[in-house]
Amino acid sequence: MPERSTYGAAFADVYDEWYGASDDLKVVVDFLTSSQPRRVLELGVGTGRIAIPLAARLRATDESATVVGIDESPEMLALLATNDSGGLVHAVIGDMVDNQPDDSFDLVFVSYNTLFNVVERSRQQACITAAARRLSEGGLLVIDACVIDTSGAEASSSQSTHGVSSEQRGAWQVHTETTFDAASGAVTGSITSRHQDGRVTVRPFNITYSSPREIDAMCATAGLTLVSRHGSWQKTAFDDDSARHVSVYRNLR
Repeated sequence: MPERSTYGAAFADVYDEWYGASDDLKVVVDFLTSSQPRRVLELGVGTGRIAIPLAARLRATDESATVVGIDESPEMLALLATNDSGGLVHAVIGDMVDNQPDDSFDLVFVSYNTLFNVVERSRQQACITAAARRLSEGGLLVIDACVIDTSGAEASSSQSTHGVSSEQRGAWQVHTETTFDAASGAVTGSITSRHQDGRVTVRPFNITYSSPREIDAMCATAGLTLVSRHGSWQKTAFDDDSARHVSVYRNLR
């Protein structure tokens, strides 16, 4: 099959099936609503997996509450429209670096490694800076991302590691191959998925990993300060063994 250009195009057809249950959404929504935001922006809203239940929770207590989601993938946003039968989320098509809505938000969040889909670190910085400019006084930016142990790669001469895994995801047998370059943070790979009905699809992806420390530096440059970091949406402790971090930054203005 021809290579498709965006993550959304490559994964939209299986995103909810493969990743829809990756988090306890009640816990995620509890986390995001704890600061009682009225206006929320999700960067990389995708199919609305988080934005829809978040909007439902906020609107249940404040009918004027607004959740805006931006995504560059028309395939993802088409699924969001189908999933959001009540029209709770205001969807915006566009690049989450350059096309963030020109408005003020109490909370901006980016989840499930979506920041890393921005494959240039300078553009990750620009994305965070744009989000910071849209935060209201005391507003919060929440970043949910994986943590990659780079110690082995940094100790090697090539600074590059290769990974292979296979697993069953519903009716799909999924084989993943990745290469991680510790120096640049580049992760390149492909997922070959074989459905039980005989379909075979190759889904390429490219992301750029930034460590929690590197993200902290980007946020500081944007005028944000770290106020808390957890190892999960359940607010487990973050430590050297954490595979994930959920970090909360506050607007210093």
